Amino acid sequence: MTEKDSVQDNASDKDNIEDITSIFRTLSADMLHLVVVETKLFGHTLLAMIGLSLVIALLVIGGWLFTGAAVAMALVSLQAFSLTSALLTVALINLVLATLTFWRLRYITRDLTFRQSRASVNSLITHARTVVDTAEH
Repeated sequence: MTEKDSVQDNASDKDNIEDITSIFRTLSADMLHLVVVETKLFGHTLLAMIGLSLVIALLVIGGWLFTGAAVAMALVSLQAFSLTSALLTVALINLVLATLTFWRLRYITRDLTFRQSRASVNSLITHARTVVDTAEH
């Protein structure tokens, strides 16, 4: 191998490194562009979901209120209650349902604290401390 061949090998290695670097830069730029586009799409989708959720919530609340009014009117038309008693009965039913829903939500939330997992980890930590303490003595 002559000195000229070694210079050519070094030049071709340098060209290969530059090609790899150029490909890596292009790939990085493309990945960054993809992340930006995906983030924008996520933002638009999130805003649409929040807006539609608000519309659904308003429709459900309206439906609930009109259903309560219809029940109150039905009770009055059956002459089972006076108008005030019917409205109070419907309000009481709504409060009971809200209380039951709140109770269920608290029950579900309490389960999200992973009590059993934490107890298991705490028992493992206690066991590890016991092993370390016995090894020290």
